[in-house]
Amino acid sequence: MAENKKSFLLYCDLIHTISIMPNEKAGELFKHILEYVNDKNPITDDLLIQLTFEPIKQSLKRDLIKYENIRERN
Repeated sequence: MAENKKSFLLYCDLIHTISIMPNEKAGELFKHILEYVNDKNPITDDLLIQLTFEPIKQSLKRDLIKYENIRERN
């Protein structure tokens, strides 16, 4: 993520995905997200985590581009 950036957005509609996951897998996904936004470059062999994380990752990347553009403008 961006240097010195201390927050990120998770969108409310993610609940539709998370609510059908077992709690253990939802926790693994949340940890995976936190590792990603803290530049830990997480890797998993768990297909469920890979499949659910990919759209989240793409959303985080899009939001980061928007953030960088606003930061430059300001």
